[in-house]
Amino acid sequence: MSIRAVPRSGKWSLPPGRLRGYSSLMNSGWDKKLMVAAASAVLLSGVLAGCVPAEPESSTTASAPPATASPSSSPIPTPDPLILPGCDTLLPLNEAKSLFSPSTVVLGADDTIPIRGDELPEIDTAAGNASIAKNCIWGVPNSDGGFTVVVADISEADATNLQDALLATGFTGASAGTVTTLEKEFETAVGWSAQTHYFVSDLWIYVYGTSTELTVDVADAVLDQVRTANPTRTY
Repeated sequence: MSIRAVPRSGKWSLPPGRLRGYSSLMNSGWDKKLMVAAASAVLLSGVLAGCVPAEPESSTTASAPPATASPSSSPIPTPDPLILPGCDTLLPLNEAKSLFSPSTVVLGADDTIPIRGDELPEIDTAAGNASIAKNCIWGVPNSDGGFTVVVADISEADATNLQDALLATGFTGASAGTVTTLEKEFETAVGWSAQTHYFVSDLWIYVYGTSTELTVDVADAVLDQVRTANPTRTY
């Protein structure tokens, strides 16, 4: 329906017939329908605006990796310097008597190892390279009976060379715990003799006597005394 305004006396007005029609439209509730429609449009636009998905927030902070505890490193303890007790402590005289003879006495006690010249060259090398040593001799006066104990530090290279040389000359070897033992019994011009060698880390114990039973017993007793004197070393 088209409604056209007609100017009258300098004012705009609707023709009488059109005015009645417009009034009838107003009275028929059309204005209410227009208001409802407008309100609905406003409401719909608000709803649609609320349905627009929000843009995800961008994060500029990277997730930090879980903290890991740094392993604690304990310093390796340094062993105390090797201590070699005197001959009277390494093998007390009363123990020497019980192992060998009631007439046993101390015949020698030195802090160096004599180079005899009739030993294996590897024995002389180990003796000459030792930085600390004890050379102890027990025996029965005015007889050929006696035994000798050598205790010294030894390098890994000298220990390996000496063990190889001993095995090559007929010594038998065995290991128990930290101790490697090489021993041999042989006949000499004056009777039977025996040698026992203990290698324990950087420690060398060499016993020369009349039987392996004696030399092993003496070596065990001497090793016990060295262990007692060196509680921080793994002998």
